[in-house]
Amino acid sequence: MVDEAERSLHDALSVLSQTVKETRTVLGGGCAEMLMSCSVEEAARGIDGKKAIAVEAFGRALRQIPIILADNAGYDSSDLVSKLRAAHYGGQADAGLGQYFFKFSFSISDPAG
Repeated sequence: MVDEAERSLHDALSVLSQTVKETRTVLGGGCAEMLMSCSVEEAARGIDGKKAIAVEAFGRALRQIPIILADNAGYDSSDLVSKLRAAHYGGQADAGLGQYFFKFSFSISDPAG
């Protein structure tokens, strides 16, 4: 058990040191894939013929990644991904699924009260 705790502490310190050295981050929660999907779909509008169909299919394939992430997390992927897509088309380029995953409403009641 001590070995496991030591390894976990080492891992945490390694992540922290790398974060201090390299401050750039990659947005998660399907953000990058949705950005690429929107860009590819926009580029497909300027392409003629069968190539446009292939480019549109690639854009849809990129959109599948956030859908898979939401499904694997047990959420309603169609609702979340439609919100994510609307956010990206609305100009919110840093939107990810995490914005929608972690919106919980808690009601705390005092049982003694």
